[in-house]
Amino acid sequence: MSDGKAKAVRDFEATVTALEKRRKSKIFIIVHTTSPHHLCNPELWTTIENRNQFKGTDTIEILVHSPGGHANIAYKIARFLRGRSTRLNALVPLQAKSATTLLCLGADSIVMGELAELGPLDVQLGDELEKGKAYFSPLNEFKSMEYLRDYATEFLDFFSFLLFNRGMSIKQALHEAIPAVTGIMGPLYSHVDPSKLGSYKRALSEGEEYAKRLLGAVGNPRAKEIVSELVWNYPVHDFVIDREEAKQLGLPIQKMEPNEETLLLKVVTGLMEHELPYIGFIPKRNEQKQKGKSKVEEPAELPSPTQRTVGASAH
Repeated sequence: MSDGKAKAVRDFEATVTALEKRRKSKIFIIVHTTSPHHLCNPELWTTIENRNQFKGTDTIEILVHSPGGHANIAYKIARFLRGRSTRLNALVPLQAKSATTLLCLGADSIVMGELAELGPLDVQLGDELEKGKAYFSPLNEFKSMEYLRDYATEFLDFFSFLLFNRGMSIKQALHEAIPAVTGIMGPLYSHVDPSKLGSYKRALSEGEEYAKRLLGAVGNPRAKEIVSELVWNYPVHDFVIDREEAKQLGLPIQKMEPNEETLLLKVVTGLMEHELPYIGFIPKRNEQKQKGKSKVEEPAELPSPTQRTVGASAH
């Protein structure tokens, strides 16, 4: 490992170690810095391999920086951590999108930086035969169906109004307008494949059901409404759900303290610069020495903690 990469790792580990002491927690890290890194089986195996390190800790925090991954893996990790902690928090200095948004839903509080963002939960699918290598959202098909429905209604209103104003009764106008609208809309609806639409609905339901269960486990009273918004109501998969919007949705948002945010941004972007992912706990110092690593110095920038109300919402 080059000197620059080694320093980026040392700085990151030192900062997280200091945060653990300051926040009186154990921090489990899921940081993805470049494609193709995302939430998948290796993260789950790392979680399981580290299971003994979760013992004797009241508060577990997940430090997340990730574009997403597999919903079932996010659900398993969230349930695993939920069952091994009295309190589970998610720390998001920059982004926890897609499946890692789902992961955050299992936390008692989601601590977000000023620039942090979550994302919608519409699953992304691959179909190389028809769509090529790019992933797509099955929600596109349902949005298209909504457009066709609205388009047909507008046409029916237009033709009915036009014929009514030419002297026909409402009944006569509708009798003439309906075949006209059917003739226009029929060819468009003929391109809809019911079997595909059904499979897309099932795919979207996966994230929907996982989210309901995770929010239910933390006792969120608005679980149903939040899940509906996250799965169905955002226009694109990359839509930015910032701290204020996440709070308005009803999520347990807490504002990340500025000094903590500054330090985390510095060390996370340091890993990003060298394309270094980081998964798991920070190794203990004796483990680092055994591996031949230099002593980790804790950053002097972390001041003593200010008064914090646990679970307070961002302002």
